[in-house]
Amino acid sequence: MRAVLVTGFAALAFALPAAGAESGPSAEWLVQARCVHLKEGAWTANTGNGYFGGFQFAAQTWKRVGGKRDDSFAYPGDKAHPFTASVQEQTYRAWLLWKHDGRTWRSWGAVGASCSS
Repeated sequence: MRAVLVTGFAALAFALPAAGAESGPSAEWLVQARCVHLKEGAWTANTGNGYFGGFQFAAQTWKRVGGKRDDSFAYPGDKAHPFTASVQEQTYRAWLLWKHDGRTWRSWGAVGASCSS
C-alpha cells in the first residue's frame, strides 16, 4: 500500500504541472495530503458512512470538484461496489478542493487541521 501511495503522489507531482498553467502541489502539500489520507481510509473505501475513497469524499463534493459518478455512490456500504477512482485522481481532486477552500484543509475538519500544522 505504501508503494501505491508514494507512486500516486509522485505521479501526481509530475502530472499536474503539465495539465495546466498553474504548477502542481508543493512537496509540503503532498506531505499533508499523505497525512490526511492515512487518517481517512483505503483508496477503495465504501464503508456506508456517506464518504468514499482515500480522502473520504462525499459524493456531492466529489462531483463538485469534477469527479465522475462512481457506482459506489449508489451502493453505500456495499463491499461489492468499492470506490474505483485511481489514487492519482483522488489526490488531484483533493488538491482542487484544497485550492477551492482557500488553500486550507477545512473540508477535512479536525483531520485536516491536525495534518496542516
